[in-house]
Amino acid sequence: MGAAVLGFGAFNTKKITGMDMVDFIKYRQLIDEGALMDGKALSETLAKPQAK
Repeated sequence: MGAAVLGFGAFNTKKITGMDMVDFIKYRQLIDEGALMDGKALSETLAKPQAK
């Protein structure tokens, strides 16, 4: 379920980030490490906003 939410979020923020991709490898690594899936962890998997 979390992967779908990340994908939808990436798609919805494409205009801000310029990308509609999620780093699913990093996402799976965080899950394997037992990381708490909070805003900090999830922000590591999403593209950063573009500089204007």
